[in-house]
Amino acid sequence: MISRRRRIRPAGSRLSRTTGLLACGIVLSAATGAQVKPAAPAAAGGAAAKSVKPGASPSAGAATTKAAKPGTNPAPTPAAAAGKPVAKAAVAPAPPAGKAPAPVPAAGIAPAPPAEVQVVRPSRPLGAVTALTFSPDGKRLAVGTYGQVVIFDAASWQAISTLHGVEDSARALAFDAAGATLAVGCGEPGMSGKALLWKCAGAEPAKALPEQYDTVESIAFDAEGKQVLFGADDNKARFLKAIDGKDGSLLDSHNGRVTAVAFSPKENTVFITGGLDKIVKVWDWQKVQNVVNFDQSEAGITGLAFLPNGTQFVGSSLDGKLYWWGVGFNNRDQTWGGYHYRTVGAHDGGVYTLAGSANGQRIITSGADSTVKIWNIDNGGQIREIKDAGLPMYAVALSPDGKTAAGGGRDGMVRIWSVETGKLTAAFAPPALPAPAKAPAKAKSAVHRGRVAKR
Repeated sequence: MISRRRRIRPAGSRLSRTTGLLACGIVLSAATGAQVKPAAPAAAGGAAAKSVKPGASPSAGAATTKAAKPGTNPAPTPAAAAGKPVAKAAVAPAPPAGKAPAPVPAAGIAPAPPAEVQVVRPSRPLGAVTALTFSPDGKRLAVGTYGQVVIFDAASWQAISTLHGVEDSARALAFDAAGATLAVGCGEPGMSGKALLWKCAGAEPAKALPEQYDTVESIAFDAEGKQVLFGADDNKARFLKAIDGKDGSLLDSHNGRVTAVAFSPKENTVFITGGLDKIVKVWDWQKVQNVVNFDQSEAGITGLAFLPNGTQFVGSSLDGKLYWWGVGFNNRDQTWGGYHYRTVGAHDGGVYTLAGSANGQRIITSGADSTVKIWNIDNGGQIREIKDAGLPMYAVALSPDGKTAAGGGRDGMVRIWSVETGKLTAAFAPPALPAPAKAPAKAKSAVHRGRVAKR
């Protein structure tokens, strides 16, 4: 763990150049793998805000887990050990006619452990898994990949509904509070950015929100599911106070791709955005104004999640660390202030993605070191490290109770782990995309010696 005390950049200030750092999976194309896009031109500066000095950085101890020892055979009774006769056990009555007796395990033999789950990839080509999220009730898992979003039943891991026609890959997913609507971020890199609202249970097409000029990389609902916030690779974010609103507010303050967004669980207070410009920006909900900037990260921001108190939050960075920040409102001065209070090393080579559990108790991260880690969001302690992923995960998710973890990466497989044991419990691939419809064949004329022959 590393504790740092650094200055807070005042809102409205800009970096002199756009960062070129890139996380695997941030601009992944299923057909070509990872690709680097030129950064967009610098945008105009945001509204001015007051800067403050960061607060003290309390330390946090890592939580440890200890595996339980397997069971052993029971010791002999004192009577048996002394050679004294032992009373015979009662004999169970014979089963009724026509029914087979229940099998009885041999004395002293433990039941066989469950078979280990193997990751078996289908022979067909698979697009990378680029987005994951659980429904608020934990009964469904939405999986984003190239050209589609597939919703799986979290008990059987069978596909139950699919949204086709996703432009390029689904880069971001978020359920509303009721779990009825799924927000999808996608778009053609360097050409368009799409934010879609899909009613998961119905057959109606997804509703398109105002477009951006580049891929939508991050998307979030507020606590009531009535407002939407999304960020794009055109260095801009957009805030809609009403889902049925027309254009909402365009947030043109970052000097890099906006790769992370989040609403405070305290309604109508603040929301936050983070980008590859290494900056996390805090926005006043009422005024839609940038009020605090944090610049402690040494590389681009890849994820953001609020603590339950609604005033503190954690961000992940391509520098391999997790950062904890907080904000507060001074009623006397009517101004916002902020502080940085914890930094924890997370993944060597960079943190690629971060997600939180719906109960606000845990976060999950993945990185360049091909591990998946679960953390206590309150004290920064590591709860579990999963090392059998085998490759970097581009997307991760936690069930609402924080007990089930999901991850997906470039091989196109979704992996499910138990957080309590760290064991893989399931692995599956999204269904294949439907074959494209063939264009009707055009009628051909028979040609003979330069003339069109009549039929």
